[in-house]
Amino acid sequence: MGHRPGTTATRPLITAGGLREFLDASESAATRQAAINTRDLSATGDFDPSAILVYGGGGHGKSLIDLLRSLGSYRIVGVVDDGLEKGGMVMEVPLLGGVEALAEVRSLGVRLAANAVGGVGDVNVRIQVFQRLAGAGFACPSLIHPQAFVEPSARLAGGAQVFPRAYVGSQSEVGFGVIVNTAAVVSHDCLLEDYAIISPGAILAGGVRVGEGALVGMGVTVNLGVAIGAGARLGNGSTVKSDVSPMGIVRAGAIWPD
Repeated sequence: MGHRPGTTATRPLITAGGLREFLDASESAATRQAAINTRDLSATGDFDPSAILVYGGGGHGKSLIDLLRSLGSYRIVGVVDDGLEKGGMVMEVPLLGGVEALAEVRSLGVRLAANAVGGVGDVNVRIQVFQRLAGAGFACPSLIHPQAFVEPSARLAGGAQVFPRAYVGSQSEVGFGVIVNTAAVVSHDCLLEDYAIISPGAILAGGVRVGEGALVGMGVTVNLGVAIGAGARLGNGSTVKSDVSPMGIVRAGAIWPD
């Protein structure tokens, strides 16, 4: 069978007064939901192994919220987003503020976070979020949707995210912070270096190497044994038959090399 995440036991909720103060005692729906979602464990120095924060409230954040809910082993305490107004909601999950909220959330016993900044336009933005989370004391677990399939011999680093209908083949290695998006195929013996993004419907043949921070666009096909350099960008629908240099660009729909 393919790899499936285990189930983490949960414990009874205790008071969320600390969180209510953190959200300025607002009586909005967002505050009420946050009070339900969060346990204040700061008094005991304990932490909740099921509680997880989502950093980013855009489209990728919504996908991650659904992924986390489908696992059933995490409890989403809130969303942090530097561009959205505190007190609102994202898919019924409360917005807790921006980066300034991280210390308060951690003080409430939350130690896990999911990076929901996709970084398709600029992977450095996604990397910076990982750095902020690490600096604030959060760990990022690997997350695998129940409808994805990861072979038992494949290896995933922390922060990796594998979405529905995706496949990760035998003895492949998936680095830290990698995204394997919906219905992507990563065949046997592939190496996806840290922060690489494999977009929906992309197909990597066996032995493909994708360098750090590289983007493989939607519907891209990469032939057997090809190496994609760090920071390269493969446009949607392209076919890649030979190596691509670091920071190289293959235009959408192209056959590389021409």
